[in-house]
Amino acid sequence: MKDSHSHKITREEKIAKGVPRKVNPKFEQERKVPPIQAKNEFQKRVLKALKTKQIVVLLAPAGVGKSYLTMSQAADWLVNGDIDKLMIARTAVGMGRTHGFLKGDLDQKYTPFLMPLIEVFVERYGKGKYDTALAAGNIEMVATEHLRGRNISGLAILEESQNTTPDEMFSIVTRVTEDGKLFIIGDPTQTDIKTLNGLSWLEDFVEKHSLQEYIEIIKATSDDIVRGGMCKAFVKAMEAERA
Repeated sequence: MKDSHSHKITREEKIAKGVPRKVNPKFEQERKVPPIQAKNEFQKRVLKALKTKQIVVLLAPAGVGKSYLTMSQAADWLVNGDIDKLMIARTAVGMGRTHGFLKGDLDQKYTPFLMPLIEVFVERYGKGKYDTALAAGNIEMVATEHLRGRNISGLAILEESQNTTPDEMFSIVTRVTEDGKLFIIGDPTQTDIKTLNGLSWLEDFVEKHSLQEYIEIIKATSDDIVRGGMCKAFVKAMEAERA
């Protein structure tokens, strides 16, 4: 029979006896988030720019890791408290540049379009931490047209930027405050804009007016693709088609 007066060992007594503390595997896993590792010279340059530049523009084909690198770095900063606000935006040209006809609030309407970024955060830190950050307002989904009117004092990521217009791109870039950062991601070869798109315009504008002090533009080619052989083969085949 178990002694009703048996003494329950306290944590202090366990420490004194050298008994190791049992750690919830969930928390142990959270502490083991691996550092971001660059796989090639393009990714090394990207990671350096993200940490040192205020505005970084990535012009690259699919599969080079541009969304993964930017969102991984942003997630690390947010979780570690280096930033307290992350805005993510993507132009949805296929929806007529508006989300008004979809049911739900902006988060519900915008989530499918921002899943490439959201999935990186969830893969790195778990859905619970993502949901908490979203509910607390530390992560905010912003329609491109709304981003144009917001001061960017934290960090903003603009995905699929090749589908902005030059006027939209100019309005967004000029909203960055002294303490803000803006990461712009896009592939000019996949634009749905029939005339000059905002990403290509920005590249030309920075070069024409020597604005490299403020904006670093990093370009990749199909040779920098790390997603896999099939992806690289298809991208190169499309390049051959367009040649």
